[in-house]
Amino acid sequence: MQVVDSGNVVISATSNIDGQEPILARPPTTTAATVISVDRLPAGDGPFRVVALPLPTGSGWVYVATSTVQVDAAVQNLAGLFGVGLPLVLIIVVWALWRAVGQVLRPVDAIRHRASVIGAEDLSQRVPVPDSSDEIASLAITMNAMLERLEAAALRQRQFVGDASHELRSPLAALQVQLEVALTHPEDPHSALNLASVNGQVIRMSELIDDLLFLARAAEGVARSTTTLVDLDDLVLAEVHRLRELGGREIEIRGVRAARVEGSARDLARLLRNLGDNAREHARSHVAIQLATTEDSAKISITDDGDGIQPEDRDRVFERFTRLDHARSRTAHGGGAGVGLSIVKQIVQDHDGRITIEGRSDGRSGAVFVVWLSLASADGAERP
Repeated sequence: MQVVDSGNVVISATSNIDGQEPILARPPTTTAATVISVDRLPAGDGPFRVVALPLPTGSGWVYVATSTVQVDAAVQNLAGLFGVGLPLVLIIVVWALWRAVGQVLRPVDAIRHRASVIGAEDLSQRVPVPDSSDEIASLAITMNAMLERLEAAALRQRQFVGDASHELRSPLAALQVQLEVALTHPEDPHSALNLASVNGQVIRMSELIDDLLFLARAAEGVARSTTTLVDLDDLVLAEVHRLRELGGREIEIRGVRAARVEGSARDLARLLRNLGDNAREHARSHVAIQLATTEDSAKISITDDGDGIQPEDRDRVFERFTRLDHARSRTAHGGGAGVGLSIVKQIVQDHDGRITIEGRSDGRSGAVFVVWLSLASADGAERP
């Protein structure tokens, strides 16, 4: 440090520069503090950073000089560290990001790879679910649930095709045998009986094909037939008449109230026909039909005096091609393909109704099928 007067003559100095010439050859021309860089000083070679401060009296200056060698060396060292360390840090950061992104995308790639090999021929496979509880795990769980539904649908379709083929094979085999006999022995008087049997088999197969087409349309979500106002009591009375024409069972009417619903008359007639045939098939001697009404619903009850249906089987009988153990064998009336009640349930669902199976209220053996349908209001719309 040096203190100089207005003529730039050294008045005082620190010991390390005592007796030396002024640090600055000329004082600054301004009266404000000034910072100057110089390469050397009388005390030694630089570089130096000099600060010139005016005296409070305004008649001189205070020079303060300090070497910047250490600062420059520190800056150089720091630059060297950055030159070496920054790329290393960048490499570490990029590697860490790559690892993190890879861990995140690895489950996605596993899901993609598994999904690419799952085909319609094998829907039992599932995509892997990562251990993390994040959106990717939720996506995998959702995809597995979708695959379960697709597998169940495919299984039902294969079962439907297999059962339909089985049901059609029996009447076709019987037709072939009877026709071969008739063709081989045309003069045989029993050929006429064979033709009558063939006609029955053709009727049975035609009804089965109609049932299969109905279920196929229902599975495809095809809309039901055109809806109109239907007098349900007329359909019930027509079904009673049909069952009485068939004979073999006592058909009782326990009451038929006037009831009008909105729906398909053809489908509702098929519903009553299937329930009537089912009751007649399993009844020992008696079938009772009733149509009652409440404030907003029509209630159809069809009761038989057969063996009844156990509570654990009352949902299963509505599945396609289901025949309970005691009904698996064909009866004298031709038996059934096991699709009649599934069609009944589909028609009830199409008409926003419900169907239940109950035991007889009098405690006797038998089954009671109860169908609830909404009555149509006076203006033709269904009541809520």
